Amino acid sequence: MPFTAEGIVPDIIVNPHAIPSRMTIAQLVECLMGKVCVFQGVEGDATPFNKNVEVDEIGRNLHAMGYQKHGNEALYQGHTGRPLNARVFIGPTFYQRLKHLVDDKVHARARGPCSNLTRQPMEGRARDGGLRMGEMERDCLITHGCANFIRDRFFVNSDMYRIQVCEQCGMTAHVDNGHVKCLNNKCKRPYKICAIDIPYACKLLFQELEAMCINPRIFTTLQGEKISN
Repeated sequence: MPFTAEGIVPDIIVNPHAIPSRMTIAQLVECLMGKVCVFQGVEGDATPFNKNVEVDEIGRNLHAMGYQKHGNEALYQGHTGRPLNARVFIGPTFYQRLKHLVDDKVHARARGPCSNLTRQPMEGRARDGGLRMGEMERDCLITHGCANFIRDRFFVNSDMYRIQVCEQCGMTAHVDNGHVKCLNNKCKRPYKICAIDIPYACKLLFQELEAMCINPRIFTTLQGEKISN
C-alpha cells in the first residue's frame, strides 16, 4: 500500500468511478470534515442534514493546518518509496466490513420444487430454487446460436405443458375420460385435434384473456402443412 509523507498508510483504496455512479458525494465531504476534526480534536457533523456545512469553509480550515484544501496529498509507492505522479485524495472515513463468504452463496440444483401457480422452478437459494437465467444470459445464448439449448433451458426444464388444440377453429379442446372434443359448436365431427407443447405461463395468459372475454386461438396448420410439434 502507498503511504503519505507522515507515514500514514490507507486501509482501503476506493475506485473514484464509484462516486458519481453511486452518488455518494456526502462521503467525500465527511472524509474532508473528518480530516479537519482529527487535527483539531473536535467532533464534526458533515451529514447532508446539516445545512451549516460548506465545503469551502472546511477547505479553508484544512489549508490553515498546512494541508491542501481539497484533501489531496502526495503519496509514495509502497515498494520503491518513489512519489506518485498525482496527488491523491486521502482522509479518515467510516466503513464497515460486510461478511460475504463463498460457502454461504454457493448454490446448484438439478431438480427441485416448483411454484404451484406457474409450475416454474422456485426462486432463491433458501427455497432450493433454480438458477436464474435472465435477458442478458438469453442474449449471450442467442449470439452463440444455441437454439436447442435455449429451448431446453427456458422451456423444457421450466414449465412445458401439453394442450390439445382444434385445427379447425384454433381453440383449446376439452379432454373427458380420454375423449377429446372441441367445445366450439361450429366444429363438426370428426374433430381434428392436435397436441402441442406450450409454456404453462402461456396457458395462464390464455385463461386470463378468456376471463376478459378475449378468446385467443392457436392455428397449427399453414397452407395445409402441419407445423405443430
